[in-house]
Formats: sequence, C-alpha cells, structure tokens
Amino acid sequence: MPLITQFTRFLAVGAVGFAIDGGLLDLLVWSGIDPYQARAISFPPAVTVTWYLNRVWAFAVRDKAARRQYLRYIAVQIIGAVSNYALYAVVLLGIPHTSTGVLAAFAIGSAAGLVINFVGARKLVFVSGDSSRPVAT
Repeated sequence: MPLITQFTRFLAVGAVGFAIDGGLLDLLVWSGIDPYQARAISFPPAVTVTWYLNRVWAFAVRDKAARRQYLRYIAVQIIGAVSNYALYAVVLLGIPHTSTGVLAAFAIGSAAGLVINFVGARKLVFVSGDSSRPVAT
C-alpha cells in the first residue's frame, strides 16, 4: 500500500480517535473532573479503537499476533502521548480552563503526537513478520 494511502487512512482513523478522546474529555470536564485527570481517562478508549481501525484498515495487517501488536501499539502511543500531554499541559497554563480552552489545548497536543505515532505505527507496530515493512493489501 502506498505511503500516502496509509497516511491518509491513518489520519482518518486519527480523526475517529480524536472525536472519541475529545468527546470523552469534554464530557468529563463538563461533569466537573479536573482537565488533567480527564485527559488520562479519555485516552485509553481512543487508543483501543484506533489500534483496531489501523490494524484492519489503515495498515491492513494480517498478523495473527494481535496481543503483541496491541502492546507495541500502546507503547508507541504512550510515547506520542507524552509529547501530546506535555504540550497540552503547557498550553493549559496560559489559557482559561473553559471547554473551548481545554479542547484547543487538546487539539494542539494531538497535532504534536501525530508524526511520532505514524512513524512508530508504520515502522514498529504494523509490520509483517520480521520485516520492517507494513503488510500490503
């Protein structure tokens, strides 16, 4: 599968994850949960959904070792999330903790983790066997 196709699909899957993560984040903040804690709660469901969609559609992997792949995906996502969360927290220091402000910080942080997550998914997670190339469809 061409790189541009994978990246475009990765972005579409990321949009789904962004909607899940952001929707939960907004709901949690709206219900009174601290925005820092809310972000930690909203992240895991989005990661699980994006792993599955990236596996079956964006990278179309047929590898049967789903559990090991899921754990690698989580590791890559955590690395991306660290940069994402760090920027999110820094932006929150300078803006009001309104719904709009929190979501703006979330969007900026999400953009920061995009490249790390794509390269990690492509090179470390969704590969065929011992090859370093993603499985083609």
